[in-house]
Amino acid sequence: MDITLFVTKNCPACKRVKSQVEWLLGNRNDINLTVEDLEETRPEGIIIVPALFIEDELYSYGEIDEEKFLERVGIVAKLRK
Repeated sequence: MDITLFVTKNCPACKRVKSQVEWLLGNRNDINLTVEDLEETRPEGIIIVPALFIEDELYSYGEIDEEKFLERVGIVAKLRK
């Protein structure tokens, strides 16, 4: 499974979501996370960050709901400590 997160520099929400997604995914070998700078890649149609795509389909803008994200990517929910 491929996940792409579009971010910009100096975006506090982008940093939070990046950390959150990395933590939730852990060391999974079956999920590839790519983080791309919106200002460098300039993908068409994305104007809000963070923008999270799963298998090239927009999943969410902004903050993510951990339980829904884990369900979408097929991972049993982790408990934060």
